[in-house]
Amino acid sequence: MRTLHKALIKNGITDIKVTTPHSLGIFESAEPPSLAKFRPGWDVGVLAPMLQFLRETKSPFMVNPYPYFGFDPKVIDFDLFRPNNGYYDRFSKRSYTNKFDLLLDAVFMSMKRLGYADVDIVAAKTGWPSIGETFEPQSTVANAASYMIGEEV
Repeated sequence: MRTLHKALIKNGITDIKVTTPHSLGIFESAEPPSLAKFRPGWDVGVLAPMLQFLRETKSPFMVNPYPYFGFDPKVIDFDLFRPNNGYYDRFSKRSYTNKFDLLLDAVFMSMKRLGYADVDIVAAKTGWPSIGETFEPQSTVANAASYMIGEEV
């Protein structure tokens, strides 16, 4: 990322941000969001130097929040932005009505733990699968549509 950024600057291109998206496999834990943290080793060995670069270049940290990973049928409405009982983080006293917001707050808190709360976060890619393996009954066209447009189909 630094090499690409330097090459752009060297060629007079100063209006392009250099960043890269990450799966949320970078978490050691995401729930509750107030206690979220990145995986040991990745946190200070990879992500902290990257976040420092992003801070220096005023570029965003990009993540791909996919609520269907770790699917639990008991909270599908929470995952799909449908009316639900929500999730309460007893440490931050914050309530969540959907998994997307919970995951982005978990990213923020993990970054804050490393000292990078000032770096912007961008959801680079998200969605819900419309088809899957036989052991993934949640992967339906109706659920994918509900996730993307916010209403049952």
